[in-house]
Amino acid sequence: MKTYILNLPSALERRNFQTKQAQRLGLEALFIDAQTPADIPEAFFQAHAFSWERPIKITEVACFMSHHLVWQKIAGSKEPALVLEDDAILAHNTPKLLACLAQWEDVDHVSLETRQRQKLLGRRFKAMDSLNAHLHPLLQDRTGAAAYVLWPSGARALLAKFEQQGMGLADAFISSTYQLNSWQTVPAFAIQADVASAYGVSCPIAPQSLIAREKVPSPPTRSSLHDLQFKWRRLNAQLRLAARYLTCLWRARRQFVGIDPAQF
Repeated sequence: MKTYILNLPSALERRNFQTKQAQRLGLEALFIDAQTPADIPEAFFQAHAFSWERPIKITEVACFMSHHLVWQKIAGSKEPALVLEDDAILAHNTPKLLACLAQWEDVDHVSLETRQRQKLLGRRFKAMDSLNAHLHPLLQDRTGAAAYVLWPSGARALLAKFEQQGMGLADAFISSTYQLNSWQTVPAFAIQADVASAYGVSCPIAPQSLIAREKVPSPPTRSSLHDLQFKWRRLNAQLRLAARYLTCLWRARRQFVGIDPAQF
């Protein structure tokens, strides 16, 4: 299974870390130069910055388009691929997981990570006895686009949503695409550097988010009516979350997904 790693050309520490991690785990790693604000034309930014529940910063547009680049590659292929942001720390047994997932069919997306927030997981599961792990249907998530396996069908669904609705925050965009047949590994096989200490994992790189570090303001709304439109979108999004939760509650439960410390 190919592994696409999104990495800013200037983030050399993270590139070196991901190179060593890929070599240690035997991953077929392909680095993708992540988009920067300089890569986003002003006209494109203005056309998409106001398509989400709030105005999107140019750094967030660049992050989304970086994932979009990989989705295009996967959509044009015949096999699933692992997608990583460059601060993802992987469990030692990730190669075994990928070998298992490569045999799966009728799946769109599998999340490998956890991030100190509860996820709505289906009660039924698929056991992976050789890994001492389970795969649960991922019915609702809130954060996390640092480590996931995406199938061509899932990539095409995400690209179609972008064409129809515009962009959003990358992790929220994925997790709110309910037509995806999504699953979650339990325990998680990945965490991001900025939460490593919370899970008792040694962090080999600077843990701060590069996007959060850049103090870029959100684009200003254009009028009071524009403000109301965003409030209406946000309300609709919250209602959609609530409806999703209620319709899935009978077959699911909210839970924190932990890690196996021995694998990190």
